[in-house]
Amino acid sequence: MPRAVNQKLKILYLMKLLLERTDEDHPLTMQQLLAELETKGVSAERKSVYDDLETLRLFGIDVQISRCKAVGYYVADRTFELPELKLLVDAVQSSKFITYKKSTELIQKIESLASACQARQLQRQVLSPIGSRR
Repeated sequence: MPRAVNQKLKILYLMKLLLERTDEDHPLTMQQLLAELETKGVSAERKSVYDDLETLRLFGIDVQISRCKAVGYYVADRTFELPELKLLVDAVQSSKFITYKKSTELIQKIESLASACQARQLQRQVLSPIGSRR
């Protein structure tokens, strides 16, 4: 029996989804994970996703289970914690020698290290004494 289309990409899509969209306060349920995979053209069964989550854990990604309202999955341990990312954004924004354009690019890169919800918390303005840095 031939494998379904994009099955080799399934675990990569799952990893990307977990890293980009989840954190302790924003887990995704199994239904949400399956629906997101479906939007990528990957049909999956619950059992195979459970196996993939375990594979990601073995690989070193700290996938945890939240049992608050509904059972959900999220990445708990990241390279940088949110306060550290806020510190980096503040440093970039207040730097006198980084242009506005480069500052924006660096902040977008820093935001990519957090979940989407946490990244929104990084979009803050720090007052710079030099005014416009173009």
